[in-house]
Amino acid sequence: MNILKQTFKYVFIATITFMFFSCEKQSGEGGSSEITGLVYKLSTYQNALTGQIDTISYQLDSGKDIYIIYSDNESDFYDDKIETNWNGQYKFDFLRKGKYIVFTYADSTDALNTNYDFPVFKHIEIEANNSSYNLGDFVINK
Repeated sequence: MNILKQTFKYVFIATITFMFFSCEKQSGEGGSSEITGLVYKLSTYQNALTGQIDTISYQLDSGKDIYIIYSDNESDFYDDKIETNWNGQYKFDFLRKGKYIVFTYADSTDALNTNYDFPVFKHIEIEANNSSYNLGDFVINK
């Protein structure tokens, strides 16, 4: 009977220890890292004389919606959304280590002059706490 109690005690301690150390927090809020970046809008037109695409303007895009997914799966629904500030900057803060997708929508027009939006994805992995990651620029053709 004493051996059974001792065995049970060791199995119980091993199970609790395993559960404690195997709990890995998933991507999301509650950490100390941040993801930052800029959004630019690019306006172009096709030059009738040369047939080439020429740039009309290239400027920071304020008020643009930026989305974040707390995983590496582009098919997941977004977990948070913010707008760029007056200077085209965005920041998602208080993030834990893990994989993330940041995206925004670009405007487009097809040959039949139909307007539609399509997502532009950027993948990133936060590998350390207390870190700031610059995702780079989104350049959205208007």
